[in-house]
Formats: sequence, structure tokens, C-alpha cells
Amino acid sequence: MSSRPWILAATVLATTAFGIPPVWSAEDDAVPLMQSRLEIPEEELLDVGIQLFDPGLPADSEELYELEQKGVFPDVRKSEARYIPFLLMRTMQSTGYWGAVRLVPAANPVDVMVTGTILESTGKDLELEIQVVDSRGKRWMRERYKREASPASYLEKRDGLARPDPYQSLYHHIANDILEQRNKQDEEDIAEIRMVSQLKFAADLAPTPFAAYLKVDKGSYAIKKLPTRDDPMMRRVTTVRERDYMFIDTLTEYYAGFYSKMDEPYDSWRAFSYEEQKALDQLRKERLWKTILGAAMVAGGVMHEGRGRGVLIAGGTMVVMDAQKSEESKMHLESLRELSASLDADVAPLLIDVEGDVMRLTGSVETQYETWRSLLRTIFATETGLPLDPNLEKPMAESGLSKP
Repeated sequence: MSSRPWILAATVLATTAFGIPPVWSAEDDAVPLMQSRLEIPEEELLDVGIQLFDPGLPADSEELYELEQKGVFPDVRKSEARYIPFLLMRTMQSTGYWGAVRLVPAANPVDVMVTGTILESTGKDLELEIQVVDSRGKRWMRERYKREASPASYLEKRDGLARPDPYQSLYHHIANDILEQRNKQDEEDIAEIRMVSQLKFAADLAPTPFAAYLKVDKGSYAIKKLPTRDDPMMRRVTTVRERDYMFIDTLTEYYAGFYSKMDEPYDSWRAFSYEEQKALDQLRKERLWKTILGAAMVAGGVMHEGRGRGVLIAGGTMVVMDAQKSEESKMHLESLRELSASLDADVAPLLIDVEGDVMRLTGSVETQYETWRSLLRTIFATETGLPLDPNLEKPMAESGLSKP
């Protein structure tokens, strides 16, 4: 029996497996951002909070090691979990369809909350899972988005102009989809979303008496009763909420500084990683090709009768071993690992001191925000005489609060 059918089948299989889709480029697949041409009335605007993304890293050390072998490094991914939502925030701010769009370090009573998980980020490919939920707990969308970087974005800067982000169209796509979901809400929905987020903030600030205004059922929120228009407590809540917004805006300045510091080294890393990933992909494809072809030659040699059998077996085994010992692949992975360590050193988070009237906040941005919310509850309780929930407070030594 001839071995040719085995080799032919392997060739067809390999050709199908190695089919390469057209590379996305900014010129032929750009996604325009939907932007408002008219000023939208304030009462129709919804505020948006974008949480820091989940870096999408496994907790198991062996799985982390396997990811590193594929060119995915935890230090870089954790930095991306701050960098990517900042870009999405900036994109949504530019549409004119929203109220305030802020990057928040933790869950926050806001009209619309956007969360995300990084599923893949290699400099060549970016895949995100995005979820959007309004203040009522109603999920607007949960979608996956994937793009291959535009090669043009990694070209050298010309005439002093900044290069576009390699995945800007992906952010446009996400922003457009969120807007589409917002446009499905009628006037009553918009008013309800705004009121629920206000009442949730009030209930977080002082469970007594504001928790009674909301009906909560398995993560869904509905208005149980409304405060009067001239309720003095709600006026205080509004004032405190404005102070909270100001604090979050201060944190946004930190993220802007983080973005600026990370931008250049990260851009260089992605440009290099893009070429590295292309090279790694090619090596893997060649290795798979040789493995399939080698296995086919071995099988063909076993099936083949006659003097050529030993030659086919030996030749096939030699091809398989050659693919498994690729030193070039190890070299590429080591280059990516070194770049990751360098990038992490460049973008290490900075400590920020945010001074209040009598206290100073220290620690990471996430810790500072948690401490700030605790401080707001304390101030509100002191001003109003309402009871303070002891379960929500931490000792000063643990909270990040210190005397100036």
C-alpha cells in the first residue's frame, strides 16, 4: 500500500490548520466612534464608572508558569488592568453622550458600571470581556471583544505625531455598544437609574435610615419609597456625594500620571512583543506542520511495504525531534520576560497623600479609596447624629488613616 494518501491527508490538514486570516489594519477595518452633535440635557445624562479590570491571571503558580511560556507575564498584565480601562474611559468621555465618566478603583454607587477582564493581551492580540450593569442591577451587556493590532500603529512616529493606540477601534466598538444599550432605555428608565444610584449612595453612607428606601432582591434594586423634594438629609447626601466625586477626580489624576508614565515603555514593549508574537506564532505553526508531517511519514513508513520503510520512519522521527528542540522559541520567550521585568519597574504605582481637614490618606490608590469611603461615613454620622455601622469600619492602623 502506498504511503502517499497519508502524506497528502497531513498536507491538507496542515494547510487548513495554518490558514491565516487577513491582518486587521486601521485602513480597512477602522471602527468610527459615535459622537453626539447636540448638547444632551443634564437630566438625560448617566454617569459611568469604569472599574480597574481583572487581569485574568490564574491563582495557580503552575498555570502562571505556563502562561509565561506563552509570553504572558503577570507584572505586565497587572499594569494593563489599569492602563486599558483608562483608555476606555477617555474614549467614552469624548462621545458627549454621558455625564461624568470616571475610573473607579472599587465598586461605587454609580448610574452605569463597566467591568472588564483581560482574556488575552500579547501586543499582537487583545481580547477583553466587558460587562455593563446599571444601578438597578440590570445587566445591559456582557460581550467579548478581540482585535489584532494594526501593524501601522507600530511604525515609527512621523513629523512628531503620536501613533494611534493599536486597539483604538476596539475601544470605539465597546463604547458604541454601550451607547446602543443606553439608547434602549426610555425616559422613565433613565430617571429611575439616576435615583437608584443616589439612594444606593445614601444607603452606603448611612444604612439607617436610607436602606429602607430601596427594595433589594438577589442583586436587583428597586425604589421602595422616595424622599421628599426638600428632605434635608438628602441634601446632605448630595453634598457628600459631590465631595466623593471630587476625591475620585483626584484619583483620576493619579491614573492619568500612571498612564503617562507607562505609555512610552509600554508602547515600545508592545511594538517589540508584536514582532515577537508573530515570530512565536510562526515557529509554533512550523513545529505543528513538522509534527503532523513527521507523524504522517512514520505512519506511511509503517504502512509502506518494501525497502523505503525504514527511511520514512527515520525521516519522520527526525522531523518531530527537530521541532521539539527549537531553541529559537526559548530565546524569544526569554526576551519577553526581560522586557516584562523592565516595564514593571518603570510603572510601579506611586503613593499619594490626600489630606482632609484632620487626616491624611496613605497607601495604594485602592486602599486610599476604601479609607476615604470609611471617612465619609464617619463625617456624615458626626454631622447628622445618625448611628455608624461598626461592621463597615476598620481601626485607624488598618485603614490607612494617619494624623498629619
